[in-house]
Amino acid sequence: MNEVAGVSHRPLRITALVKQVPKGDHSGRLDADGRLERAGAVTEMNPWCRRAVAQAVRLAGESGGRSTAVTMGPPAAADVLREAVAWGMDDAVHLSDRALAGSDCLVTARALAATIGTLGATDLILVGASSVDGSTGAVGTMIAELLGLPYVGPVLAVEPEPGDSPAGTPAGEQAVRLRATVQHDDWTESVVVDLPAVVAVAERSCNPCKAPAETWPPEDVVRRISTADLNPGSWGLAGSPTKVAGVRPVELTREPVIFRGTPQVQVSRAIAELRARGCLDELELLTESDEVVPPPGQEQPEVVVLVGPGPEAGIRALVGAAAVLAAGAGGSVTAVRTDGGADAPDLSRWGADAVVTLTSDEPRPAASALAEWMAARSPWAVLGAALPWDREVLARLAVAFGAGLMSDLVSLRVDGTRLTGLKPSGGGTLAEIVSHGLPQIATLRTGMLPLRKPRHSERAPHTVLSVPPDPAIERTDRSSGGEGDALDRAEVVIGVGRGVDPARYAELEPMRVLLGAELAATRKVTDQGWMAHGRQLGITGRSVAPRMYFAIGLSGNLNHLAGASRAGTVLAINTDPAAEIFAHCDVGLVADWQEVMPHLINGLSLLDGLRVRGATAE
Repeated sequence: MNEVAGVSHRPLRITALVKQVPKGDHSGRLDADGRLERAGAVTEMNPWCRRAVAQAVRLAGESGGRSTAVTMGPPAAADVLREAVAWGMDDAVHLSDRALAGSDCLVTARALAATIGTLGATDLILVGASSVDGSTGAVGTMIAELLGLPYVGPVLAVEPEPGDSPAGTPAGEQAVRLRATVQHDDWTESVVVDLPAVVAVAERSCNPCKAPAETWPPEDVVRRISTADLNPGSWGLAGSPTKVAGVRPVELTREPVIFRGTPQVQVSRAIAELRARGCLDELELLTESDEVVPPPGQEQPEVVVLVGPGPEAGIRALVGAAAVLAAGAGGSVTAVRTDGGADAPDLSRWGADAVVTLTSDEPRPAASALAEWMAARSPWAVLGAALPWDREVLARLAVAFGAGLMSDLVSLRVDGTRLTGLKPSGGGTLAEIVSHGLPQIATLRTGMLPLRKPRHSERAPHTVLSVPPDPAIERTDRSSGGEGDALDRAEVVIGVGRGVDPARYAELEPMRVLLGAELAATRKVTDQGWMAHGRQLGITGRSVAPRMYFAIGLSGNLNHLAGASRAGTVLAINTDPAAEIFAHCDVGLVADWQEVMPHLINGLSLLDGLRVRGATAE
């Protein structure tokens, strides 16, 4: 037995999954087979995986256990394992086989789960919460479903403690459980989970594994295996139910007007330009659409839409999008809600033709109950928001049906008898994703969807689906950090980059109050801990569609701008006239934001009809 934080428990056997990704911003270009082009790219360990390795080394060391790093990828991916071993991992296993090229999330999860199965008993599987090149966040959950394990994440803190052992358990096999702090967008909760389990590690959970290349051991420390060492399976593109059908550039519809001169002159000219464009009229939600939610259709084909915990505006947009897709296919929408969530009458007006209420929102038993319920109905599609609860439930359903998952889509349309979605893929491109499985399963970024006018509808038929609790997970304290949907429904968003010193954020407060705005940030800002993770916009963050977006002190990285591409008007302030943001804004000011801000606040405060309802200037 070993002592950790004054508590005795047995040594832990830990597996950390790591991934090699392009360093920095990748091009987003795909080859003829729909695979990310990596030739010539500088690569590194995925930033989230660095925390998984660091936690694995710590937990194994403190418990007197053993840690193993596993990756799947081409021969060069062995480098991330060498770095993991240099950091302190005991073993490293590299699954590498040309047959795996082009594997989607589901096939990747199957291959990694099979690889984990070759390692013997494992107490804990640690994964990164996401990846910078794919941003699916689904592989860890799919592995948990394939192995029949609970899943928790992303976690900020995690510590083992003794658990209750069944009668007759050998002394050396004492049960262990983990106590973890789970990070949500703007709140946290304490979770206790029985082992074995899969745990996703948040970026700010600990210092990352970063070992200099000169300290890496030789490649022979890595044990290499291929698909021949696994049970027979269908791998690569051939076995993947979801595929990339093509890549298209993001359409640039803005015509930038860039001003120079003294800050006062620039601001005066910028406000005149915004007024001429009508941007400073009475603010209304850009996402409001003149289209009304389609009327109810035939029962089949059926689109099931998950209505989990989340902002009302996002739920309304998601259900409306499901109704449009169902209408395009000549079918209907069934909304599956968690108890205490959106009301059935509202869901009916927003686009649901029937409503099902789950008696528990624990993701693993909810997915199991839904899989049984869906098997008898054979729905055509299952949709959810790109939020933690929906992602876990849909990832588990994708495994249960072998259907794959189209994740983090910004749009979805009916193309014949199939659905086709678009997803940001880096470098200012959108990947066109299709699914050949049934049902077609997808998560959507609700901030990118329009809010359609509610329809006049009778109350939808309502049934209850019993869901047992999850005996492996206990959720306790929740700590709220604010209003969860405030950023999603903000009419004005002020986005800050690393060009804004966090010590000077208070200087933005007068404009934020004047406009009733919400603050957002680039990934580099949230990586530094200067703003909450839930405030991050971009491919690996949130997507919003405000009336106005103020881009202050940010370079204009396309991966960030993907999260604000539907903003009505973008006003950028940057001292660098060559900054990329000036190619993707409507109005640009080449100046120091600190010199511009007082003039901008003064000029805006003099305008009539500008303030958002409820906002008061100080």
